[in-house]
Amino acid sequence: MKRSLITIFVLLTGIGILFAQQTTAPDQEGGSKTKSNTTTTKSTNQQTITEEKEVKAVEGIVYNDGNMDYASGDVKFVIEAKDQGSGVKTVYVLVDDSDFGVYENPIAFLEEGKHLIGYKVEDNVGNMSKVKFYEFILDKTAPEAILISDKKPVKIGDVLYVGSNYNFGILANDALSGVKSIEYKIDDGEAKIYKGVFAPVNQNGLHKVEYFATDNVGNVSMTKTYIYYLDITAPTIEFVINPAPFDKDGVKYISDKTPIVIKAKDTETGISRIVYTIDGGEEKDYQYPIKLANGTHTIKAKAFDLLGNASEEISLELTVDAEIPEAELIPTK
Repeated sequence: MKRSLITIFVLLTGIGILFAQQTTAPDQEGGSKTKSNTTTTKSTNQQTITEEKEVKAVEGIVYNDGNMDYASGDVKFVIEAKDQGSGVKTVYVLVDDSDFGVYENPIAFLEEGKHLIGYKVEDNVGNMSKVKFYEFILDKTAPEAILISDKKPVKIGDVLYVGSNYNFGILANDALSGVKSIEYKIDDGEAKIYKGVFAPVNQNGLHKVEYFATDNVGNVSMTKTYIYYLDITAPTIEFVINPAPFDKDGVKYISDKTPIVIKAKDTETGISRIVYTIDGGEEKDYQYPIKLANGTHTIKAKAFDLLGNASEEISLELTVDAEIPEAELIPTK
């Protein structure tokens, strides 16, 4: 018997409305839903017909998640029909909720979501195959991506400040075919595949991270930009004593009434905390001027900015003179 082959191109360019010529077709003889890529043999009173029908993509991307096929918006399908006997006469196609019609023109969809293609073939002596079905989900929605940090940035005006101890991560979500990859680049560097958390550039100043995600059928999210200011500049700190200590033989003397003020300054985010100790004791938060008891004491202090950058520790040794001076009147001749 002469073997013939008819190839039908099924075009999916958008999402969900059928553009196909519909004509009256013979009724289906009790088909059942099945995936394509199968070969069946059917016996009739006239002769035996063996048909092979297959739906496969020739353009675009089709991704299977283990349960369902997902297709990109530009996908094109081919339906192949074979008959080993008298040859293929007609292929009938239905799409979604349509009736069977003779396929003559490409098929397009305009709605995102699940779609169904049903098809059957008739040979030249009237044998009709069972209907086969192919289901897929048309996915034209790009993933959503967002950059996060493991610590809350400090926002001053429109600027986000982060410290060198911060780490960044990128989260992406796709409701249909799923996220395939995330890419990012820092400043004007090369794009990288995101594989896990990463640290800011170790250079004080403004920086940016550009990033986007791609799903499993090639939809790409909009590129987002995250701008931050890396602050790795430590605060400065000093003791302010008024009146100034009296220096005698290398010893700094003050009164027990003299206030000891600790001042700190930060050029970027500001001071969050000043701590101090006296004579190696418990660390305390500085809130107001310190006064010391009689004797020699050592004060140490350091400051932190809003991102945790710490100043150098400063130290000062002072001797408090609380002794009341005495005077004696001595008569002279």
